[in-house]
Amino acid sequence: MSIIQDILNSKGSEVLTISGSASVRDAIGTMSEANVGAIVIQDGDIPAGIFTERDYLRKISLQGRSSVDTVISDVMSSPLITVEPSTATRDAMETMTERRCRHLVVTESAKMVGIVSLGDLVKHMLQEKEAEVEQLSSYISGNY
Repeated sequence: MSIIQDILNSKGSEVLTISGSASVRDAIGTMSEANVGAIVIQDGDIPAGIFTERDYLRKISLQGRSSVDTVISDVMSSPLITVEPSTATRDAMETMTERRCRHLVVTESAKMVGIVSLGDLVKHMLQEKEAEVEQLSSYISGNY
């Protein structure tokens, strides 16, 4: 059974972050440049929350707020939903389903060590299943 660390090993552990005092516009610009759907808000070295495209739609656009005048810490989702690197990917998927979120911050000893998205999990699980099918096909055909 695979674990979150397996995903971080293949995708990397870089996490896009921004200060809580930044504007929503700055956060959206940073997310756009990096082509990601979420950014972690930090209070010093401590992850304090997350801001996603969904947060923008619900908390800025639909409420008629200004992305220039709104501070990111006022609209971030908090507390963070986290997993450890040793968490089974299946358990992480269940957490995302139950908590209705698309990103999990990966922490170890209260330190942020990565982030995984629903897309990362689906891609990893698909690759696992493809490898399993290939192994079974080799076994059936006698090429093992």
